[in-house]
Parts: sequence; C-alpha cells; structure tokens
Amino acid sequence: MSKLAIPALITAMTVSGAAAEVLYSNFGPDNTYSLDMGMTLSYGGPLAGDVNEAAVAFTVTGGDYYLNTAEFAVLHNWGPDIVYLDIRSDLDGSPGSVLESTTASGVTDPFVWSPPMVAAFSGSLVLQEGQTYWLAMRTEETDALLSWAHNVTDDFGLRAWQVNGGGWNTAFGTPGTDSQRGVFRVNGTLVPSPGVGAIGVVGLLGLTRRRR
Repeated sequence: MSKLAIPALITAMTVSGAAAEVLYSNFGPDNTYSLDMGMTLSYGGPLAGDVNEAAVAFTVTGGDYYLNTAEFAVLHNWGPDIVYLDIRSDLDGSPGSVLESTTASGVTDPFVWSPPMVAAFSGSLVLQEGQTYWLAMRTEETDALLSWAHNVTDDFGLRAWQVNGGGWNTAFGTPGTDSQRGVFRVNGTLVPSPGVGAIGVVGLLGLTRRRR
C-alpha cells in the first residue's frame, strides 16, 4: 500500500464508521409539523407562471461535519412531486453560491401531508463550525405547486424567498404570526480530528512493515 493512500483510507474508514448527528432540526415531537401553513414552492401552473423558491438558514456548531442528508415535509398540490435542494453559502445574510445540489421525491398523494422526505447528499461536503448555510428548495421546471410545511416549534429564524428568478428576499419571522420557517432537519457526520487520523496512520504503517 502506498503511503499516500493510507491517510485517505483512514479518513474513509473513520467517516464510514461514525454515526450521523443532527446538526439542526425544528421538527416537533415525533416529526410533527404544521398541517395548514407552508412556504410556497412553484413553477407555473395554478399561480399564473410565477416561480417561487424558498430557503432557510442554519448555523453549524460542535465541529466540522460532512453533510449527509436533509429531511423536510411538503404538501404536493400540483405537478411532479420532485423537490430540488441546494446547500448554499451565506452571503451577507442571504443565500449565496450553491455548494451542492440533490433531489428528493416520494409524496404519496396530492393534498395529503406525508412523513418527512429524505434527501441524500454526497457525504463529501464539509460544513464548517460557526458558519451559516442555507437549505434552499424549488420544484421541477414545469407546472408544479408544492408547499414546504411550516414548523410548530416557534422557530421564527432567518428565511428567504425568491420570485421569478429575482433577488432573494430575507426576513425573520414574527412570533404570533404565520411566518414560521419551513420544517427541516440536517444530518451530518463529524469530521475526525487530525489526531485520530494520525493514530490510524501509525497503526497501518506498522502493519505494513510487519507484512514486508
């Protein structure tokens, strides 16, 4: 085994063996969420052609994490039940550049709230401690209308919306109103510290020497 391959192998082994952690969640107990309000996601159809995208911000704490999955709940009203998700950087309090994208689907029937949908990411994007990121959602580029369910935990944090490809509008929700943010959960795997990798490298090097 080459010496260059050993650190990469150690990192892969450490990440694959680590359990995913919740980086942020505003789901209620037993994955509950609002059944009557949400953030509009649309492209054409019954909204006379308007394109609506939505996003929510979250800040990473407790270390650097590899992004694994995001969970959320939508109501499927019209068109394909495909949701496109972007993880974006933060740009002065608004959604910035796209860091990674993925898709999710699985709503069973139109006009029926379903269990949380799960969107899988590559597992290679590192979300850094102390940094703010945005989870943004949009529909298929055809007649479609979905609603990203509001949370029921009084999470009135930073949210954003975009209409017809214009600039992002941002706001903090106001308690006592219907302006809660979309419900979501972000899961990731802690990036191992350099010390952990170094110990593993020493062990593998010793094993390699013994085999020789």
